[in-house]
Amino acid sequence: MKPLRILHTDFHSGWGGQASRILMLSTELARRGHHVTIAAPPGELSGKARQAGLPDLAVDDGFAFRAPSHAASFLRDIRRMRALLKQEPFDVVDVHGSQDTWVTAVARLSGGLPRCLIMTRHNTKRVRSGWANRLLYRRLIDHLIIVDESVRRQYETFLSAGVLEDRRISVIPSAYRTDLFHDSVDGSRVRDELGLTSSSFAVGVAGRLVADKGHIFLMRAAAALKPRLPGLVLLFAGTGPDEERLRRQALELGLADSIRFLGFRADIAEVEAAFDVAVLPSIGCDASSASIKEAMALGVPVVATDIGGARSIIEDGVTGAIVRPGEPGDLAEALASIAKDREAARRMAERARQEVSLRFSIQRLADETLSVYASVMHQQAGHRAWVMPRGGQAA
Repeated sequence: MKPLRILHTDFHSGWGGQASRILMLSTELARRGHHVTIAAPPGELSGKARQAGLPDLAVDDGFAFRAPSHAASFLRDIRRMRALLKQEPFDVVDVHGSQDTWVTAVARLSGGLPRCLIMTRHNTKRVRSGWANRLLYRRLIDHLIIVDESVRRQYETFLSAGVLEDRRISVIPSAYRTDLFHDSVDGSRVRDELGLTSSSFAVGVAGRLVADKGHIFLMRAAAALKPRLPGLVLLFAGTGPDEERLRRQALELGLADSIRFLGFRADIAEVEAAFDVAVLPSIGCDASSASIKEAMALGVPVVATDIGGARSIIEDGVTGAIVRPGEPGDLAEALASIAKDREAARRMAERARQEVSLRFSIQRLADETLSVYASVMHQQAGHRAWVMPRGGQAA
């Protein structure tokens, strides 16, 4: 049986859904006997990958992966990538971000390696259709993995122009940690820590404090709800550049006593289990939100805005509630409905819990990704026969 040699690249130094998916996938593939390397700048992803302590999971954090406009840094990364690709005969390279994609693509353009280059697109941000991206998607990327069908809409120009074909696109949703997020997790310790009582109505968000996540719209909804729900408390778990702005707006909205900024939490599963409702108020680029899946797995009712792949995860009114993005009034009504009928919300959350682990496990993410790798390698190698190691499917 032939294990694969796989390189994953990412330009992020911080932590988020993209880095989490890369680490989950890489560790699972390494446990199955594949040899996996993660190339990333020094930071959360590279650090957590090292902490995993798996013999088949290596880290190269000597890359900066800055934009091509930083010419000296960009050229250094290209030279380092060429050397890495020559040193290690990777069967497949999977790039995940813009800067690392361009470094790897230019290295391939000038040196012919890697033999198989796949790009995973994690968000619904606009994809510019200039000549450089047309070259990238027509000639330099062998296959595109998208995390939700909503991402495909960003490529309509490329598809209509023949730059991309549907056969070169696969949809593989992101996973969540089923070992960490499940209905046995108890949030009572965190509720005690935060001084929450049985009369509290804890509405939580787990995610970076950035404008795209839409925290401000949830805050405006909470301000409108406070007279009707005096026990309402907002819990924001995460860090980010918007924290100071959000703190100021909390004061302006009269929410200073009703909002807790929890920062980074290593016990995030217990924190989310302490929520009475989990909210994803995004207005931006969430395509396959992990926080929605985590809350569902914990048995916590979920409200999410109609962004990206929300409808691929939640069945509105059955396993959660979906509302219009950027509309505090819609958020307020959804939360009021859950607060009014806790039993109906509990039944909805239970249906969600039963479904989510079947659809979004790490094992399924790895199986589907390996299947794509096998198919693309088969095409690139002129239908050369090879065998998948344990846990995968033969090409």
